[in-house]
Amino acid sequence: MPHPVIALILSVTSTLGTAPSPGLSVSYENPGSPRAEQARRLLKDSDALKTKIKLPEEIKVVARDCDSPSATWDHDKREITICYSLVSEIRSTVKGISQTEESDEKATKARLNGALTMLFHHELGHALTTLDGMTDSHAQADQFAALTLAADRPKRVVAAAEARHLLAGHAGIDHLSGMEESATFACLLYGSDPAKYGRIAQGGWVPADRAPSCAGEYNRVKSAIGDKAVKVGT
Repeated sequence: MPHPVIALILSVTSTLGTAPSPGLSVSYENPGSPRAEQARRLLKDSDALKTKIKLPEEIKVVARDCDSPSATWDHDKREITICYSLVSEIRSTVKGISQTEESDEKATKARLNGALTMLFHHELGHALTTLDGMTDSHAQADQFAALTLAADRPKRVVAAAEARHLLAGHAGIDHLSGMEESATFACLLYGSDPAKYGRIAQGGWVPADRAPSCAGEYNRVKSAIGDKAVKVGT
């Protein structure tokens, strides 16, 4: 019997500390090169691999060396893999963009943290999709990611939307590439609270003619996945 979505997502504990959810275990395997070690440190320092979302069962998150730069969800193993090589690609691409724009170190760090947090929530979206018995797709995972990120990490919403927008045109950035996908993701995040996240629309990360409809898009997705599932602790 599939898990009801109401028990799956967006039920956030009242504890606001940094400890992972009881249903989430995170490990960092030993890197095999200095570049991978740099990626491991970045991923760990970003604090991206954590959530207060109550999960239906134990999920493992493993950061490791891989043959190719990717991030994956293995339903059978109940395991999310984040590859050091993908983290390195995200780092070098974001840094290159920031240097071109002459952005300061603080802005670059926020973009990196936003990108890595978004990446984790996308994979968490794949997990929640399949654990509920739904048909898995990147679009569905993005919908879950927008809802969970807005509820779980509101302070990173703007940075995640910006990072996704900046990376959208760069092929090969697993789950973060794609202009249309970026605009939809930004629209959902903006629509979750247009007053709070006005910078998303101001930055042009969602098309201006689409921005007025984003609250409606967010509410439709929220309702379709499970409106009553959104429970944010105080």
